[in-house]
Amino acid sequence: MEQHVLEILEYNKIKKRLAKHTSSKLARKLVDNLKPVSDFDFIQERQLEVTAAKKILNREEKYPPLGGIKDVRDSLKRTSKEITLNGEELVEIADTLSTSRNLKRYLLNLEDEEDEYKSVVKYGTQLDNFKPLERKINKAVDNQGNVLDTASTKLRNIRRSITDYSQRIKDKLNSILSSKKYQSYIQDSLVTIRDKRYVIPIKSQFQEKVSGIVHDQSASKQTVFIEPMAVVKLNNKLRSFMAEEEEEVYRILTELTYEVREELDRIKETLKLLAWLDFTFAKAEYSFKIEGAEPVLNQEEYINLEKARHPLIPQDEVVPIDIKLGGKFDTLVITGPNTGGKTVTLKTVGLLTLMAQSGLHIPALSGSKIAVFDEIHGDIGDEQSIEQNLSTFSSHMTRIIDILETAQENNLVLLDEIGAGTDPTEGAALAMAILEELYSRGRINTIATTHYSQLKTFAYQQEGIQNASVEFDVETLQPTYRLQMGMPGRSNAFEIAGRLGLPTEVIEKARAKLSEEDIEVDRIIQSIEESKQSIVENEEAARKERKKAKELKEEYETKLEEVEKLEQKIKKDAYAEAEKIIAESKKKVNEVVTEMKEKAEVNQQEVDRAKSKIDEYKYNLSSERVDLESDLKQQRIQQNSEDLEVGDKVRLKKLNKEGEIIELSEDKEEAVIQAGPMKVNVDISRLEQMDESDQQTEASNNSNGLNNDTNIGSLKNKKSRHISPKLDLRGLRAIEAKEKVDKYLDDAYLANISKAEIVHGKGSGVLREVVHDLLDEHSQIDEYRLGGKDEGGSGVTIVKF
Repeated sequence: MEQHVLEILEYNKIKKRLAKHTSSKLARKLVDNLKPVSDFDFIQERQLEVTAAKKILNREEKYPPLGGIKDVRDSLKRTSKEITLNGEELVEIADTLSTSRNLKRYLLNLEDEEDEYKSVVKYGTQLDNFKPLERKINKAVDNQGNVLDTASTKLRNIRRSITDYSQRIKDKLNSILSSKKYQSYIQDSLVTIRDKRYVIPIKSQFQEKVSGIVHDQSASKQTVFIEPMAVVKLNNKLRSFMAEEEEEVYRILTELTYEVREELDRIKETLKLLAWLDFTFAKAEYSFKIEGAEPVLNQEEYINLEKARHPLIPQDEVVPIDIKLGGKFDTLVITGPNTGGKTVTLKTVGLLTLMAQSGLHIPALSGSKIAVFDEIHGDIGDEQSIEQNLSTFSSHMTRIIDILETAQENNLVLLDEIGAGTDPTEGAALAMAILEELYSRGRINTIATTHYSQLKTFAYQQEGIQNASVEFDVETLQPTYRLQMGMPGRSNAFEIAGRLGLPTEVIEKARAKLSEEDIEVDRIIQSIEESKQSIVENEEAARKERKKAKELKEEYETKLEEVEKLEQKIKKDAYAEAEKIIAESKKKVNEVVTEMKEKAEVNQQEVDRAKSKIDEYKYNLSSERVDLESDLKQQRIQQNSEDLEVGDKVRLKKLNKEGEIIELSEDKEEAVIQAGPMKVNVDISRLEQMDESDQQTEASNNSNGLNNDTNIGSLKNKKSRHISPKLDLRGLRAIEAKEKVDKYLDDAYLANISKAEIVHGKGSGVLREVVHDLLDEHSQIDEYRLGGKDEGGSGVTIVKF
């Protein structure tokens, strides 16, 4: 892209804001080098990466571990030249390699059943593991870059000697400082160091009184620092040990540098991947910041931005715009008042196109379409040059001439105030000629802003050119900044002048000086605006009516449901009361019958006949209750079948088999059911939705089977018959392997397997690391190790429970 266009569209400001979201200097370097490209596949891939990174940031609780990435390129360059690195440099390398390992683990452990993260996770699989090198560095060097005593046995012994001799020297010097003999000669009662040798401060006038070597004197020359002869030999020995320490430290650092050099190429590749991942997550963070979305890219020179916002204008101030370009028209002429938003619209389209072609999300609604252009040309703003003695018109013309010389197919041209700065009639004629020329070349998308009313008529008459305007509120005398596609803007000069107080007679005289054509055009535009306003008002009224109707429907359905529940309750209560009455009546009848039997005053046949009638009445009442309950259940089933959705648990009535809906026909008359391994296409009427009580009962039944020792023992016996002591993971992805190993470890433990083999292969080591991470965390694992030569070597892990 032309540097001029990047400047006038303020592309570098976007890069500065993006850089704030990076975690490392390496990623900031990638931001600095970021430029729009025209490779469609490359852009599409970058957009998918940002989308995947956004999903990770949005869904996962933990943020990607990017904080430890250091710019160790200079250190690696020194290593390649066989220059020994210092401790700080080695620590930075170790920290970076540790970040690589942690980031790899983070990405490979993400739950991603739908492969929505794969555009980012693929880089995680390419990150190398340098754990042995990390350990060597961390064992030898502390966080501040100091070589530790544990780096070697020799170093530890040397430092013990240094500590011992230092203490002996201090003790000797302290005895001198506390002796009465030297009390009057001493300036301060403290032991200090000069030239890496322990000394004591003596007053200058008494330096001859103290036998020893003078190493320094104070700025006032009142004090000299003397190394007494009594400690010279001890100091010499101490210096000897210090020299040995330096040699050993250098040897250790050189050895570690060699270890780094052995892995140099792999470290460099890992560094690039870390930088790229940091860069990608920074783009995702910036997308959140601007409420961005992945644009739908195309190669048909088609733009359709919905609710697009200029990313450099504060979100509480920016007015979203909808704009189309391409398809039926390739040229858009935008008219409207000054400060109405014409230039902002022009810059929004240009800047969002640059962002999209840089692999960045754009601040617009999801689904907004952006074309990938080979080049963007622009003439925006007043580029008048005092040095070159160019007027505003001349500077614009110079730029437009350059554009006409280079613009070709699949280019986007942005022209602000085309033809401005000269006589309006000639300027408008030039503007029309320029737009015609660009349109005639074919497949050049052009957006131009103008004040010239002649261009409004031109856009109506010319095929492939469309009008648009920025809205102006005559009531408030303020622009609304909204873009109106297909409608030219009115100047509103007379209305504004009238509201500001210009006498009516002056305004009418002005109107009289307009040509009939100008008046007619203004009248047509006004009519279109009024029609549009009427449509907007009607749409708003219709929207309110739809909302009101929806609320009434919901209210009706709620009340209907309440009435049905009340009806059911009344019937249920009535039948319950009837049963109670019958029971009491039967009891009384039985009492009477018993009493009559005792008195022998009634025929047994009559008694039996009476009891039979009572039983018949009771049976009929019970049947009616059963019928009611059946009707209620059938109503519930019918209601449920109407509400069935994909994913619902259902029961096939005739087969008495349970399953899950995986597909529904559009009319909801048929459904595809997954019942175990079998898929069945059935009529919706044959299905019964399982309610929560059904599913809870089923879950309870399942759980109750494992509530005693007998069942646990049975499970263990069953496991022991089916669990192999060997698990093969080769060919699986990391996340698949993790799930399989996790389940296998539990099953193997239940099966009382004492030793198991997990085959993960050698490869890149990703599967091995996943297995070892799980084994570290599993409470039932006694120990694990890599296989021996006869057991498969580093491609197998032996596990003991």
